[in-house]
Amino acid sequence: MQLLASVTSFLLLASTWSAANAFAPTPTRSTVASHTALHAKYNSMEEILALFPEDKPVLINFYDANTENAIKDDIFRAKQLLSDRATLVSIKQQDYPEIAKLWDANEKSPSMILFKDGRPVTRLYEETHYLEIVARIGKFCGED
Repeated sequence: MQLLASVTSFLLLASTWSAANAFAPTPTRSTVASHTALHAKYNSMEEILALFPEDKPVLINFYDANTENAIKDDIFRAKQLLSDRATLVSIKQQDYPEIAKLWDANEKSPSMILFKDGRPVTRLYEETHYLEIVARIGKFCGED
């Protein structure tokens, strides 16, 4: 019960914090319910993608703790500019080393993978300028 209370408190804090920071997803009512039912760590990309059931593509940004400060402003701007076309989620490589390695996102930071309908569509490696991110990802986020 204490773990559930801790997770719920963390989610409330994260939802407040994410408004000003691109490194935390903005939880919706459905994702809050999903988060409280799951552990703090996820075991697969499918579990992470399931947290974002919208019809928009999901851009997963794997970043290294050493590059976080250098890229956070550009990631935040990219998140804002893509918000109507894609959901941008940042994940620290050190927090999910197995998933990062499995998806070939463990050695370059940032390593971004765009998922559409649960499948990878494109990747960006070490791209940090927000306009380049939006230009390269945006073309995959239009209407089919």
